[in-house]
Amino acid sequence: MSSEPAAHATSALPSTFHAADYEFAQDLLDGDKAAWARFDQELKPSMLAKLAAAGATHADAQEVIGIVTEKLWAQRKLEAYSGSGPLVGFVRTMAANVWLEYLRKHRRMVPATNLTHEDNDADPLDSLSKEAKAAPQETPLAQLLRDALLHALAQTDAEALLVLRLSLLQEVKQRDLCAVWGGCHEGTISRKKMEAMEQIRDATLAYLAEKEPTLQISWQDLLEACGEGAEAILGPSE
Repeated sequence: MSSEPAAHATSALPSTFHAADYEFAQDLLDGDKAAWARFDQELKPSMLAKLAAAGATHADAQEVIGIVTEKLWAQRKLEAYSGSGPLVGFVRTMAANVWLEYLRKHRRMVPATNLTHEDNDADPLDSLSKEAKAAPQETPLAQLLRDALLHALAQTDAEALLVLRLSLLQEVKQRDLCAVWGGCHEGTISRKKMEAMEQIRDATLAYLAEKEPTLQISWQDLLEACGEGAEAILGPSE
């Protein structure tokens, strides 16, 4: 008889409940040394691989993992883990989001150039000047964001996009745009600009969600990651 309540409680749990991972997370929250040693052995390498795939240098990845660790334990973010999925997926997603925050903070989409290299006695500034002549390497994350924006621009209504480009990049005044568009009301131009921006936003986020579901990003995050200014989204005006 005593086993029936326990069996009922177990059956009430989601079929995808990861009990072992949930207990592991609780041990981490409790500061268990063995659990954190396991964290270093099992979860940290997975996060490093995720960050490397996103274009992070080893130094950047180590810094990001330090931030993730602080969030998980000191800020108790690990309490949000419910066991509904693998713990490794939870921490990898957090690492991806922290990496995006890191890029936003430093306003760059490619890893910083390493000024020092092991087993190399050459002047690092000479190396830097030589590297500057080479084409910059695009990180997987930068390529993903670029592809998402290009996809969105291709999906946007051509006329609305033209209005947006003329307004933001060429700084054509709204009343002049009204004249070009047959003397229409300024509200019509405003609606076209809003239509284009909404189409770009929605198509970009949909593309990112399809290609990289673990990358939780808002439109504002994307704008800040790309840098300020219309050219970051619409391309150069020339």
